[in-house]
Amino acid sequence: MEEITRGPAWLLGWLVFASQLPAQLPEQSPRVVDYSIQVRLGGVEAEAGRTLICRQEVTWKNPAAASTSELFWHVYNNAWATRDSVWLTESRELGNESLPRAWGRTVFRDEETDPEREEYVELLELNGVPFEEPPLCAVEWIAQEGGKADKTVMRTALGYPVPPGGSVKIGFDFTAVLPPAFRRSGAGGEGYLHAVQWFPKLGVFEERDGEIGWNCLPYHYLTEFYADYGSYQVDLTLPDIYLGSGEPCGHCGQLLHPVGASGSLLAPPENHGDGTATWRFRAEDVHDFAWTVDPTFLVEHRVFRAEEAPWTRPAEETKVAAALGRSVEDTRPSKEVEMILLLQPEHEEYRDEYFDALGNSLYWFGLWYGEYPYPTITCVDPANDARRTGGMEYPRLFTGGVRKGNHPRTLSPEGITVHEFGHQFWYGLVGNDEFHHAWIDEGFTTYSTARVMEASWEPALSTTSVLGSQYAGRSILSVPDFGEGDLRGFLTGRRWESPDLGFIGPLSFEVRRATSLERWFSVLPPASYLPAVTRGSVEGLRGALSSDWGQALAVPTWRLFEDQLRRVNAYSKPAMMLETMARLMGEERWTRLMRTWHENWRFGHPRPSDFHAHVLNHAAGSALGDVEIDWDSFWSQAFHRNETMDFAAHRLLNQSLGDESWRVRAEVRRRGSFTVPLEIEIEWEDGEIQVENWDGRDTVWIFEESSSPRKAVRLTVDPSGRLLFDKSRIDNTILIQPRDDRAQNLGIRAFIWAQSLLHFAGGMG
Repeated sequence: MEEITRGPAWLLGWLVFASQLPAQLPEQSPRVVDYSIQVRLGGVEAEAGRTLICRQEVTWKNPAAASTSELFWHVYNNAWATRDSVWLTESRELGNESLPRAWGRTVFRDEETDPEREEYVELLELNGVPFEEPPLCAVEWIAQEGGKADKTVMRTALGYPVPPGGSVKIGFDFTAVLPPAFRRSGAGGEGYLHAVQWFPKLGVFEERDGEIGWNCLPYHYLTEFYADYGSYQVDLTLPDIYLGSGEPCGHCGQLLHPVGASGSLLAPPENHGDGTATWRFRAEDVHDFAWTVDPTFLVEHRVFRAEEAPWTRPAEETKVAAALGRSVEDTRPSKEVEMILLLQPEHEEYRDEYFDALGNSLYWFGLWYGEYPYPTITCVDPANDARRTGGMEYPRLFTGGVRKGNHPRTLSPEGITVHEFGHQFWYGLVGNDEFHHAWIDEGFTTYSTARVMEASWEPALSTTSVLGSQYAGRSILSVPDFGEGDLRGFLTGRRWESPDLGFIGPLSFEVRRATSLERWFSVLPPASYLPAVTRGSVEGLRGALSSDWGQALAVPTWRLFEDQLRRVNAYSKPAMMLETMARLMGEERWTRLMRTWHENWRFGHPRPSDFHAHVLNHAAGSALGDVEIDWDSFWSQAFHRNETMDFAAHRLLNQSLGDESWRVRAEVRRRGSFTVPLEIEIEWEDGEIQVENWDGRDTVWIFEESSSPRKAVRLTVDPSGRLLFDKSRIDNTILIQPRDDRAQNLGIRAFIWAQSLLHFAGGMG
């Protein structure tokens, strides 16, 4: 980081901040790639309802500072072509033996008209000049480690170099047979089809580790997707059963069709009169295209306007605008967005809940991070027999889901809707490399989800994403405090079971609610706010509460072959880290940091080093009391070294001196290796609270008064709950109580801990 000449602190801080604020958000992406795809649903016999016969033309502009004579492609659908694929092999190694044989495949020919043709592509143009006779480029499938017969990475050698800034156009026919609803994609029910990662998609040609090359890894069991921004025009020719009723929407006047896509419908569908119709979609400044159809969808459109109730929060708008140094008008989202809901008939009762979650998401994400730039957002409620396609994000379209059997006061489908919409910002607009660093999108989305849930709904019974699943109860990002209730409600708890969450599977969980009885003692029983999650998630729960489990965030995501480990590393751990940083940094500074991070990297491909530099630029000079926070050290410990954070109130002594005075000694211990500034509170018997700040570098902090006229009655470490990484909060307080209360307190404490141990043990089944 460049050295900056010193001056008045406030002026220096403002100059640094102002210099990094974009004058306005970018209106478009670099548009590296342009796809034109014609799709016809066809095929024969059993595969007819899930076979896509396609013609694809792709124009790619070289964005790097080096030439290339080859293109690398992701062909994700081939993960289901053989049991020896990387994806299926890794999943079997994790004990999943019920996976299919050859459920889906992609081949580079039209299997109906030319089943014997060799796989190849056509080189149509080079630097904008068409070939009179397009050369044919052979298709080469890249074998993986161990010789796995994997066809999820394809190479085409061009024979001609594409210089920096140059372009090449490729054309080919391909047939994609989608699997039955499995791992986010496929067919289910009568006519339900969810087409995601269905077309050959170019990798990213970029600089990495000092070298320029193609970033195009095979489809691993626990990886997601990475691609460049561009435009898509997709023509879908489908059976006319998907024309729907043809009735106009009461909100926008458009004809309603049970067809959803990542783009905008350019015109009403064309009915060919032969049992088919064509829908033409266009999407710009996105890095993927997904679509879905179901003749039974209930379709509804509504328009989001930020200035309309119930979205508008004037006080919050004023606060955010002040933090950014902007007017409220320049801060509040102003764009109208068409909200499209494709709903299963059996979930009709959840229509308003879905739209409520969409509206709140558009408002809060737009206010905090910048305006949603697209004209539409489509939320898909998947069919019950295709639930494995639920809970997943794509640009301008995502799948939600309804959790049956919930307590009436839990928020479903709001929680999953907010989370998956959040990926429109973290993944969709900030397009990080999910293969290597999924935490940049999943962690940021988990953190943001918790914020939206608590801003929009009652936090005591919200639904938020933790550990890759969801739970009812307090957000894990909330400061634990003491709620109200009765002993019966506290001890009874409630139990729910989730639907099948695909590769996660169904999860059952219990939540115990805190009560006023907890005011009698200072420790927090682990079962009070957190669920005991079955199906092997106990370790994941522990990992969410401590920083010593799992891997450093610097470990590439595609190398995490354990589902539980990925969920901790990608979701809960970075979310807790972000919330910890926010509480240490202060609301105003953190608001600026997050807003400018999104604005600076909108339509970009940030890496962890970019976020590190951003934090150092925006958090410089922040302190806890009189102790400055070393953010470079915080980053190294949280991201690279996976240090353990654990502070404890160790001792509180009042020694009588015999003359109505006392020798007071308080000790706090650092039991982990993570060093970070923290607050310490000492409460005196007259009610005064004394606040001390400690840099946390030594192993012991000592406060001592040799002669005090009063006794200390409480010692608390991190009273504001800033340090969410603290491995154990049950030792953060020492409370000296009157002798008459001790027996009663010990009895209650013993009972609660026995209950907590039984509760925890039950989660291990």
